[in-house]
Amino acid sequence: MDSAINPIFFIQHSVQQEAQSTSNNDFQTPPLTLSRSSSPFSFDSTRARYNNDDYVQVLQFKIQLEDIKKPPVWRRIQVPYEYTFFQFHLAIQCCMGWRNSHMHVFRAQEGFEIGNPHMIEDFSYLSQTLVQEEKTTLLKDYFHIKEQKMLYEYDFGDSWGHLITYEGTFDRKARTQYPKCLKGRGKCPPEDVGGFEGFKNFKEIMSDKNHPEHENFYDWYGGKDFNPDEFDRSSAFDRLENINDFRDYGDYQI
Repeated sequence: MDSAINPIFFIQHSVQQEAQSTSNNDFQTPPLTLSRSSSPFSFDSTRARYNNDDYVQVLQFKIQLEDIKKPPVWRRIQVPYEYTFFQFHLAIQCCMGWRNSHMHVFRAQEGFEIGNPHMIEDFSYLSQTLVQEEKTTLLKDYFHIKEQKMLYEYDFGDSWGHLITYEGTFDRKARTQYPKCLKGRGKCPPEDVGGFEGFKNFKEIMSDKNHPEHENFYDWYGGKDFNPDEFDRSSAFDRLENINDFRDYGDYQI
């Protein structure tokens, strides 16, 4: 990628890239055989922060951005046992550092997908892809074996693939709120930076104050430095604390 590309280019073409990337996907999914259970909790099933103590176990996952190596970007989180995939999506957004401003989908190794079928129906080029409703499908219906994996893709233009690895079921700790980010590494890429190549270009320019495009990228990023090694666990904690409000932030699901 030409290092002189204006980063605003990525914002202007984000929607176009997202549509083009998705329309080129000829992947056909087989019928889904997962059971679809409803959450036993009395509040709205789309709410991601539990305010009661009815659940006694949590599911643990490692979530790692694909292709990014130096440094890798990953998070380890625990979520309530009765979590839906939609609630899991919000937890991923919070702990990774995304803003929930693009479409997303979960892709299982068996070939089916979990997401928002109503949204996808609005795009004719996606209408033939079978997508299970994420607000009624529970994580526990799919994840049963340690090291079981699934792909979570966010932003079909930049195409950020997250490898999800199931690490087991654990007893919930008393007086602890979930979802909870246990640890992590690396800073999340900025939204609309242009995918892997754009992020690589962005990091190179931001690390070189003598680069002719440094000031342009610096201003685009909000007038602040970017440290790819930084993982701010307290910020992830704060976002997860306010996860129920976060769902209204540019949420395509509503």
